[in-house]
Amino acid sequence: MTVPFASAQPVDLSAWLKDRFIPRWVERSCRPGLRGYVEEIHATEPWQILPGEHTTMVTGRLVYTFSMAYQFDASPKTLRGAEHGLAFLLDTCRLPSGHFAHRVDRDGRVSDPRGDLYDIAFVLLALGGYAAATGRTEVLAVAEEIAARLDGDWFDPLGGYLDPAGAGHFRLQYPQMHLFEAYQMLAAVDPDGGWLGRAERIVDLAARLVDEQGAIDEWFGPRWEALAPERRKREIGHHFEWAWLLFIYATKTGSKRALHLAWRLFNFGLEAAGIPSAGLTQTIPNSIDAWGNVTSASRPLWPTVELAKASLAAATLDENATYRALAMRSLAIVLSQINQDNDLWVNEINSNDLYSYLSVPLRTIYHIMPCFIFFANSQYVGNDLGKSNILQPFRNR
Repeated sequence: MTVPFASAQPVDLSAWLKDRFIPRWVERSCRPGLRGYVEEIHATEPWQILPGEHTTMVTGRLVYTFSMAYQFDASPKTLRGAEHGLAFLLDTCRLPSGHFAHRVDRDGRVSDPRGDLYDIAFVLLALGGYAAATGRTEVLAVAEEIAARLDGDWFDPLGGYLDPAGAGHFRLQYPQMHLFEAYQMLAAVDPDGGWLGRAERIVDLAARLVDEQGAIDEWFGPRWEALAPERRKREIGHHFEWAWLLFIYATKTGSKRALHLAWRLFNFGLEAAGIPSAGLTQTIPNSIDAWGNVTSASRPLWPTVELAKASLAAATLDENATYRALAMRSLAIVLSQINQDNDLWVNEINSNDLYSYLSVPLRTIYHIMPCFIFFANSQYVGNDLGKSNILQPFRNR
């Protein structure tokens, strides 16, 4: 199947989001009689649910996403979409012990009780996002319970936090990155809750893990030591995701260290993605080795979404026409992957520029929908980019 590039992109991004994209995906995710969210649908049949279990990670992602969408569109239907997942997260994914399961079956029975640090990060992000969007801060009591474990049993003197499901042979950096994201969201609604102090611990860790080139590996040894080059893996998308979050943190706190780290990660990502001086022409690759060689011919959509967000932040902090152009071109590439007839996206493209996958995972909407909202909040109109406030998503209602 060839890639279904959109024939026409929305002229008014804000109106398209409010009138079509957000309500359509809330409706597809929340089905009558189904507890929790739909997590995967057929690539060509947008109302056909693919069988599968519910995960705490995807549930948290979508609660956050629909909370942010509600902050943007103020629609009661969008709020119900966020609360649909929040109820499942707190009533089913949360265990009697207060811990969170990793996976729950379609009937609500826990099939894997050991939620990992990645799951916990998205639980916290969901709680902070919902509280920020609605002003209903009672959910922060659950976040405080999790914080007590993070500050206690899961605190790692070597840096960051331990994985409650067991670290195994490797330490993963990206769960720490999403904790950093969640802490910033929670700090917006609970400024006295110690969240920025916890975020600073993640900055400390990131400063150690990013090498002299501005690169960060996906995994490390048990003491956060770098692995042998042939065992390393890097993801370009995570470089842009880190950069976006560090740009926000630096803007909020004035941290010069975080700002410097953000630029290093951003510039490494640009070089690793091989973006030509003439501008971006397609979605970018993601997986590379320690020498910068692309290790997968397929190109998932989400790294280009993160490039758009990071470029938007870069253009906000440094009014360089190159960054503005890159932000707008990245957004255009992402929009070109949205089918304007049914609002499905091309989740991944293979080496022959063909879209040959059978499903659309809703976990990716966590990248896509907030990105569109960030650009809409920047007063994006047509091909112009207005003044942006990158702190917009990380604030109270």
